[in-house]
Amino acid sequence: MRIGTILAVFVAARLLAGDGWPGFRGDGTSFTTDLDLPVQWSEDSGVAWAVELEGYGQSSPVIHDGKVYVTSTVGPRKETLVISAYGLSDGKLAWLDRRPSSAPAEAHGRMSNAAPTPAVGENGVYAFFESGDLFALDHAGRQLWARFLPGSGENWVGNHGLGSSPVLSGDRLFLHVAPTGEGRLYAIATENGSDEWMRNLPPAPSFSTPVVVQHEGRSLILTSAGGGVVAYDTATGREEFRRPARGGRGYAVPSASVAGDIVVIGSSESNGTHAFRLSAPDATVWTAEKATTEFSSPLIAGGRAWLVNSVGVLFELDLRTGQEASTRRLPSGCWATGIANEEHLYFFGVDGGSAVLSQSGGETISENRLEIEGRVYAVAAADGSFFFRTGNRLLRIAGNP
Repeated sequence: MRIGTILAVFVAARLLAGDGWPGFRGDGTSFTTDLDLPVQWSEDSGVAWAVELEGYGQSSPVIHDGKVYVTSTVGPRKETLVISAYGLSDGKLAWLDRRPSSAPAEAHGRMSNAAPTPAVGENGVYAFFESGDLFALDHAGRQLWARFLPGSGENWVGNHGLGSSPVLSGDRLFLHVAPTGEGRLYAIATENGSDEWMRNLPPAPSFSTPVVVQHEGRSLILTSAGGGVVAYDTATGREEFRRPARGGRGYAVPSASVAGDIVVIGSSESNGTHAFRLSAPDATVWTAEKATTEFSSPLIAGGRAWLVNSVGVLFELDLRTGQEASTRRLPSGCWATGIANEEHLYFFGVDGGSAVLSQSGGETISENRLEIEGRVYAVAAADGSFFFRTGNRLLRIAGNP
């Protein structure tokens, strides 16, 4: 490919990334080509706007064409499901959609609460709730279609609810549903909400969100639970490979992270985090002895895999070998997955503390703090800004002081 062509592709990608964050972890990599992101902020400097959200939620904001979309629930049994859209530049409410839950369940600290992140594309926004309700709305907030996925007599509440987010790829929406019983992977037509195909998965409760990857001219959807990974052809649903589960401590939360041929699976157990190659999925490339992560997914950047555990220890691993290059303490543990661009790595603590690292050398550039109530569940990046999501607030952080 010529240099001019490469530059054109890069510029086009950067323009797209400058005003978009289409789903969980953006495009599934937590990487953005936006080089204008802030590196310093505080409660008194950098907060462009902040809004109170209706209800409570744990999902990430998603961003498309000047709007920020978020989901939440209202009521002690999450009786009302809310999808809302805000102006990216000013935080003004563009529209708000309320509808009753098809399967209300008690809202408490050990259950998911509007945990699945919506997906957004050219034709609309697609929101899934742990009740089993799936909605498609256009960018003006009008319903395109709606489904209640559980079959007759099925109960998807489980021990901790559901947390996997829908993934938009082309004209299909992929969704991994993993309650306490048998799981499913759906491929759903975005045009009308019908099933293109559906595959049953072994019982393995998981909050992990699938990842779409391109490999050797094929489009694959990878989904994981309990450290195991299954890959399907996105077009046909044909199983391409299956790796057995490793470990079994509770729910699997981190999603797979992919860079080229390498897939990294994060684990909350010692000797659980590991890597394999798409070209040889039966073999394990490396296993990390100490590196763990409970909630955030591995961040791959600069030939390294970065993982944060529940007490805020950041592990830096060589992507090729898994060798531990460094460990350090962050301001706090992270529920949100870190974000990377070509210059920096950003890690967002659950209590509002954040750390910015150099992409090239890994040294700390800054540590920042926002005074928040509750937890920082997720952060999105677009238009030179970060969008922080707590349970009931949405904040835009912009500009470098």
